Amino acid sequence: MKSSDHKKILLYPLSIRIFHLVLIISLIITIITGIAISFSYALLPMRTIRLMHISGGFVAFAVVLFRLGYAAISGDYKNFSIKLADFRTIPDLVKYYMFMQQNPPPLRTKYNIGQKFTMFSWLIAILYQSFVGILLFNSSFISKGRAFFPLARLILPQQIRVTKYYLTIYFIMTIMLHIYLAHTEDIAKTQSMFTGWVRLSKKK
Repeated sequence: MKSSDHKKILLYPLSIRIFHLVLIISLIITIITGIAISFSYALLPMRTIRLMHISGGFVAFAVVLFRLGYAAISGDYKNFSIKLADFRTIPDLVKYYMFMQQNPPPLRTKYNIGQKFTMFSWLIAILYQSFVGILLFNSSFISKGRAFFPLARLILPQQIRVTKYYLTIYFIMTIMLHIYLAHTEDIAKTQSMFTGWVRLSKKK
């Protein structure tokens, strides 16, 4: 088909693509090292693993803060808004994901309601993991900090470690599902996360 039959649309600006790439790398490092810390025998010295884990966690936290600021300034936050019209698409969206319907329901914004809920849960999970990671980072820092000490008395370290572990498993499962759906639904959109552009037919 001739290229003149298609038009290129910038779907993801460079800043979003850089955010996505850095977040992927930092989450991979944080998740792998986090699991490695849970085991007694590791391939690398535990000091090295902990350094990589803390570094990856801080980078992921910083990137999320950048993304929140970018969304607020650029108005991109509107793509993540959830309204009643989004909930009405849930039955058709479930049918589409269950291969009972050929086409997905029309989008009100850039993302469907499933993607919005997933990304919102990731935001809460990353903020939580970052906060409790600071609580576990240094016991003396917690005991001296007036804001952290009461929380440390209410939330035991072992409880924090258990929730961090289960949230890590949640991250792995939802990220794998995200990759699968992104590749099966529209490979062009997946490619645009690296190139920024997507080609659409002019007839649409």
